Amino acid sequence: MRRWLVPRVVLPVYQRLGRRTFWTEVERLRALQWQSPDELEVRAAGRLRPLLAHAFSHVPHYRDLLRKAGIVPEEIRSIADLARIPVTSKSELRAGFPERVTADNLPARRRWASRTSGSTGYLLDFYTDRAGEDSRLAAYLFSLEWAGLGPWNARVLLSSPAYFGYTTNFPRLSPFGRAARRILLGERTIRMSGADLTLSQFQAVARNLRGGPGYYLRAYPSYGVRLARWLQEAAGDLAAYPQAVISMAETLTPVAAATMREAFRCPVINHYSAHEAPHMAQSCPDVPDVLHVNSERVILRVVREDGTTAGPGERGRVLLTALSNHVMPFINYDLGDVAVAGSPCPCGRGFPTLSSLEGRDGEQIRTPTGRQISPSALEMHMTFACRLLPYISEYQAFQKSDDAVTLWVVPTDRFTEEAATATRAALQELLGPDMTVTIEPVDRIPAEPSGKRPVIKSMERRPS
Repeated sequence: MRRWLVPRVVLPVYQRLGRRTFWTEVERLRALQWQSPDELEVRAAGRLRPLLAHAFSHVPHYRDLLRKAGIVPEEIRSIADLARIPVTSKSELRAGFPERVTADNLPARRRWASRTSGSTGYLLDFYTDRAGEDSRLAAYLFSLEWAGLGPWNARVLLSSPAYFGYTTNFPRLSPFGRAARRILLGERTIRMSGADLTLSQFQAVARNLRGGPGYYLRAYPSYGVRLARWLQEAAGDLAAYPQAVISMAETLTPVAAATMREAFRCPVINHYSAHEAPHMAQSCPDVPDVLHVNSERVILRVVREDGTTAGPGERGRVLLTALSNHVMPFINYDLGDVAVAGSPCPCGRGFPTLSSLEGRDGEQIRTPTGRQISPSALEMHMTFACRLLPYISEYQAFQKSDDAVTLWVVPTDRFTEEAATATRAALQELLGPDMTVTIEPVDRIPAEPSGKRPVIKSMERRPS
């Protein structure tokens, strides 16, 4: 019933009553996906130009950046022209936050405070633009639609415990709002800690969801694969299988995708998102190995080491330009991720493509009791549970033995013994009493020869 009622009645009526635009944007995305790559690039450039003019006039960081490069906004007429603009790093945004990187002409009520350390252990406070909320919501609904899902499907979230309380990007719904969404949309989320999960726990959840409208699994790949292998090794069965597995936060390798596809008997979807710009790209519904970029929302450039744009099949850094954030613009911003540039997709959709995403995977911390802490789980815990900012600017966990972890931290001038003690206690809580935790300040945490800088290491090498 809801599968018919929600998209035809509930969401359009909610948009009209709330004077919103999100459902109109979903309908626009449905049509735009079939436009040619050239037409969509022209649209993205049309949104880029006013964003750049706004940033030049009202954001000191970008005004100085462009002036030093000898560029005026009017000279940037196409996506290719972005290559002329110097790259902005997390360290630059952090050093200038909030005065130099926040627009001086927009009211404070448009700001949503948020925070990320991404996949690199590099902490950053930033603002999300409330005016971009409909764009975010439309991208989310459209991504579900591509996966053959809707808000009426139950969502089983297999992630980090810290994720459960994460509400800094968007305001928490009131109890009335949650109840209304449950009744009208059928929205339901079941949260499970990947570090503590057992096969029997997941089987119990699947039994409870049997006979309903269906569910999907949204998971860190490291935890999803672990669960899939348990299911295969036990020759077990589920009372109800998910309709899809949506991978998030970590690299989805071909082996991981194949393992989960076989064990869960459903499609496995690669979803590319970031705290700075959620819902940026997702697996093509018809060619699953290709990711389509939502060019109405973001411009993603894959660049070589020298900053030039990578060609199809080339690997490089991902630079983000977020088209819906005027409060704190991200223009040619280095996400810290690595991807392979794509070619036009044979499905006929014109959205830009990525052939693959790399650089988000990593080693895990394994405790003597069998808990496994993925890089994403550690990142969520350190960023939102420990709240390390403003005491620490970077961190990396080093497991030097089965029962001992050292957290290397690059301290700020506000770092104290009390902050070190609180950080150690918070990490101890995540890892459990069977692990010895040490906090060790260092001057810097270098990247690996590959250019990556993992959050977790288990090699006999300390930062210099």
